[in-house]
Amino acid sequence: MKPVQSLDGLLYKNFRVAVYAPMYAVLEMKDRQWLESTYDVLARHLRIGKIYLETHRDGITADKEVILNAKTFFKDQGIEVCGGITYTEVSATGYFKSCCYTRPESRRKIQEVAEYTAGLFDEVILDDFFFTNCKCAACVEAKGKRSWTQFRLDMMNDAARDLVIGPSKKVNPQVMIVVKYPNWYEHFQHCGFDLETGPVIFDGIYTGTETRDPVYVHQHLQPYESYAILRYFENIAPGRNGGGWVDPFLRRFLDRYAEQLSLTLFAKAREVTLFSYDHLIEMHRQDDGTTVPMTQVARAAGYVFDRVDSFLGALGQPLGVKTYKPYHSHGEDFLPNYLGTLGIPMDITPEFPTDANVIFLTEQAHFDPDIVEKIKSRLLAGKDIVITSGLLQALQDKGIDDLSELVCSGKKALVRKFSDWRDVYPSEYEILIPQIHYATNDTWEQITALDSHHGNGYPILLRVEYAEGNLYILTIPDNMADLYAYPQEVLTAIKKVLMRGFIVYTDTPDHVSLFVYDNNIFIVASFKEHGLPVKLAVSQEFTKLVEIQSGFEIEGRREGDQMIFETHIGPHEYQVFRAE
Repeated sequence: MKPVQSLDGLLYKNFRVAVYAPMYAVLEMKDRQWLESTYDVLARHLRIGKIYLETHRDGITADKEVILNAKTFFKDQGIEVCGGITYTEVSATGYFKSCCYTRPESRRKIQEVAEYTAGLFDEVILDDFFFTNCKCAACVEAKGKRSWTQFRLDMMNDAARDLVIGPSKKVNPQVMIVVKYPNWYEHFQHCGFDLETGPVIFDGIYTGTETRDPVYVHQHLQPYESYAILRYFENIAPGRNGGGWVDPFLRRFLDRYAEQLSLTLFAKAREVTLFSYDHLIEMHRQDDGTTVPMTQVARAAGYVFDRVDSFLGALGQPLGVKTYKPYHSHGEDFLPNYLGTLGIPMDITPEFPTDANVIFLTEQAHFDPDIVEKIKSRLLAGKDIVITSGLLQALQDKGIDDLSELVCSGKKALVRKFSDWRDVYPSEYEILIPQIHYATNDTWEQITALDSHHGNGYPILLRVEYAEGNLYILTIPDNMADLYAYPQEVLTAIKKVLMRGFIVYTDTPDHVSLFVYDNNIFIVASFKEHGLPVKLAVSQEFTKLVEIQSGFEIEGRREGDQMIFETHIGPHEYQVFRAE
């Protein structure tokens, strides 16, 4: 049986689709009938340009003959074939464990696998387990007086150079070694992922854009991260970020899988890797465990790719509010993803963005010892800086009082209402926030939170005038997800500050994201379970919006110095507009 070519051999216009075949699926490929029949399913739904064949996982290495036969099969289909390695072991209890990079026998095995794979392929990707959480006796002894973070950073950089990259290139000087980073970027350093050094010593990097279910999965990653993390890694390694990697796991509904793929492409990924070969042919399961006919995961992915490919080429370069994350920093972890899910486009960068008109700084910025001076220099240049309550607290007694005598008191307030000096807006439930003390008439409240009982007020958004610039302080709730309970009017007021200079902002509740590009095109995407009206505030020079996918035109009405447009967006849907 000869499998059908994927859609007459045509590929997508704006990106490439790759499929990752883990070692257990590669072993299945020794059955020619299984290989041909499964590829036939994938090729009916996807235009596959590349496949990764994994040689090693869980301490098991696939036989060379099986790999070479599968490699030949896919090359005959006109598909580029590359290798993959997952450096994991299986513990005595059956659970995942990372490799140990300290014990000599383990180090020899890691090097042998790298050399073996480099002898088979000219490109090899390391699946996202190239880190260590090992605390065996050998690691405890080797750590010495270093912190676990520093020990693991040192050890994994050594392993990358001496066990993987160096030996691989001795076997095959042409081989490219790419490291795929997972989605938990805020905590990389604790397990040895080094975003400062790794992108320099590897030939390329790859981005894990899988965010899965934001509520029930233990990582609690917000939907917007599928976009933001790829843009962040692009800023770390410009032009060397191979693409985004998505799996169909740990979701409650198929829309969540589709959203991850769409956002990866909204971020202008050059390639999307689908993990994994065997899971793509599975039928979609309902909450009750039943399957739905004709809904293979591959079919859903194919639908997303066809739709996005129809307009992706029209999008310019992504724009976002610059937010500075120094290497190896942490604090208010993943906060930009919450703001992105609120409708504020974010652009995370490892370098302080000196050219931005507005800079957003979280608690992580205090890892830069010169951050206060950098803030001051931007204010003196007439730029605006927005810092969080977490950063304010981290910088107390470290020079921030030279800008304004603000204090995080350590006290908390339970609030239910919000005021902008004109109206009062209720929240759905009470929210616990930190109390910030400020000097009256030196600092100004833009948004105030009120308690439920006595009407006492606590600042949510403060403004400090400094030289020609403004320093804003944004209060972050103790539970970051309570940002979603801030009333729509409060969210809009925050957007107006952070998005100064953008051609558009949304006047919407939470879980409606905005993706803006530098050629007057933007995307509005809803993660909500129901449809809702969307109000768009656009710069006054634009009098019409054209929905690119349908060609439908929306006329606006003038309100002050803006044009207001209204549309309606369905559940888990998006619309692409060009402002004219």
